[in-house]
Amino acid sequence: MPPKKPAKKGGDLDDGEEVLQAIVIADSFKRRMSPVTYTGPKSLLPVANIPTLSYTLELLGAAGVKEVFVVCSSHSDKISEFVDNLGSSVPFTVIVVDVPSCRSMGAAMREIDSRGKIRGDFFLIHGDVISTISLQEVLEGHKTRREKEKNKDAIMTMVFKPTPPKHRRPMYAEDDLAVAVNPESQQLIHFQSMRGQSFNVDPARFEPHPSVQIRYDLEYTEMCVCSPEVLCLFTDEFDWLDFYRDFVPGVLTSEILSYQIYTHVATTGYSGSIKCLNSYNAVNRDVVHRWTYPLVPEVNLLANTSYSYAHKGVYKERGVTLAQSCKIGNDSVFGQGTVVNEGAYVSCSILGRKCTIGKGVTIIGSILMSGVTVGDGAVIRNAIVCNNAVLGERVKVSQNCVIADGVKIAAGVELAEKTRVTVAFPTDVGGDDDDDFSSDEERADETNE
Repeated sequence: MPPKKPAKKGGDLDDGEEVLQAIVIADSFKRRMSPVTYTGPKSLLPVANIPTLSYTLELLGAAGVKEVFVVCSSHSDKISEFVDNLGSSVPFTVIVVDVPSCRSMGAAMREIDSRGKIRGDFFLIHGDVISTISLQEVLEGHKTRREKEKNKDAIMTMVFKPTPPKHRRPMYAEDDLAVAVNPESQQLIHFQSMRGQSFNVDPARFEPHPSVQIRYDLEYTEMCVCSPEVLCLFTDEFDWLDFYRDFVPGVLTSEILSYQIYTHVATTGYSGSIKCLNSYNAVNRDVVHRWTYPLVPEVNLLANTSYSYAHKGVYKERGVTLAQSCKIGNDSVFGQGTVVNEGAYVSCSILGRKCTIGKGVTIIGSILMSGVTVGDGAVIRNAIVCNNAVLGERVKVSQNCVIADGVKIAAGVELAEKTRVTVAFPTDVGGDDDDDFSSDEERADETNE
């Protein structure tokens, strides 16, 4: 096996021969994860106690990527520290591109283009994607169109996965997609959100195609293969800020541009992304339930982890202390140094490293990040408790509550459903704040009505 290249941080790469590259967008430019992301980036949120970005980098490594640009506008110091700590654990070079003034995906793409370091086809992916889909197959199809078929107008191949409408719970407009595709060439003809509107397309756009499929069973995976022209388009069209609202419709409907977008529908493999707190919970459950195999805890993506798989879907690192009288239910994860005391009950929950769980505590369907302390007799149900939070004795945390980093809850306090508690403030006021503090479940209910 050839030696692995060390991960790097910094702004630029030395020029050289063309290698497979990737751009990872580490920011969502939205506040749907508030207040969890007030103190850290979404791309480093733990999924089954492993930073989300680790899963993304693993996917890119498996695809043969050699150079990765991680673009971030907030909490770049923490992403740089994470990259520094990777050392030789990844077989490619990682460059952190810090753009503090960046407030949209379009701005991020323009920044990368201005550096002139993308030398060929590249993967474009968000830093909160966990997937086992084979990207090599997507890349091969893209290259075939551009090189063998001599179609230089084919600038992008978007990766979709089939999701039957009855299984979908679209939270936001970009999730509720309808597309029109040429079934023979897989060219994307039309792309729109169905949120609050009917399918609306000019029939003239169908005329060049002998057959057209209109599909409402596909979900975009936040992954695509691009050619360098994509970056040039973002630079030329300075008002293109959003991928869904601006770039894709702009390319498809342009009367001047001849560029084309193609689709790849992955029928095998898992793909999930973290768009909001609801999807964050869902992706954690999928990993624990092993839908993401081989990306499961006992694979130990990070060199300093030591998870093993036990009965009933329980994962433990070395150094976990479980009292003899505590009860551990199915589908639970315990990080190194965590202590669960007498009479406690933990089920369907993820506990990070160095958590201390008091006597008689009940934790069901929840995520506790590292360093959390829970006092005796406390009850936590279907909630998220972030790093170093302290919950006093007999505290009751109800469904869909979020307790942010460093929060201290006094003994005996009862938090009503959907309460969010934080002692921090957002680092900036940019981005599209289309979630506000309304609950994810309410949005799903509105969609289904």
